[in-house]
Amino acid sequence: MKSTPTKSVLSTRWFLDNFEEIVASAAVVVVVLAVVWGVVTRYITAQAAAWTIEISTISFGWVVFFGSVACFKYKMHPAVDVPLGRLPASVRHALVWLNHLLLLGFFIFMTLFGVRFSIDAWITRSTALELPMTVLYAPVALCFGLMFVRYLQYVILAGEEGEHAR
Repeated sequence: MKSTPTKSVLSTRWFLDNFEEIVASAAVVVVVLAVVWGVVTRYITAQAAAWTIEISTISFGWVVFFGSVACFKYKMHPAVDVPLGRLPASVRHALVWLNHLLLLGFFIFMTLFGVRFSIDAWITRSTALELPMTVLYAPVALCFGLMFVRYLQYVILAGEEGEHAR
């Protein structure tokens, strides 16, 4: 008898499958609300709330990086694979795997670099809210780590299905 997953397992799975979109969407909402509040305070009180610029800048960074992971997950980034079709199968297969290794290596490098940069930025504070600048730089480490995971999932899935992954 086959057991069916519980509702909590399904909701956890849904959350993990859509994590990038959830974070990017929440960050877009924060950007919009901060900018609107900044405009309202500028024109009503004649002095804009200084924190709105920081919040919108930080949130925009989160939108860009988490949105990039979502695009990566759905294969929305451009790929130039037309010349691959003209190569012999063995060369094509070798180049595809070289591409996989280079991308996975790049993601690891950027994750490690992002972690190091984020740690170093902990002592630097933002002007208005005095938040650690790690809040601004953390998406680099987080998102390149997520790109590594998503690309590894893609490579494994493509290998199981017997197709080349871009």
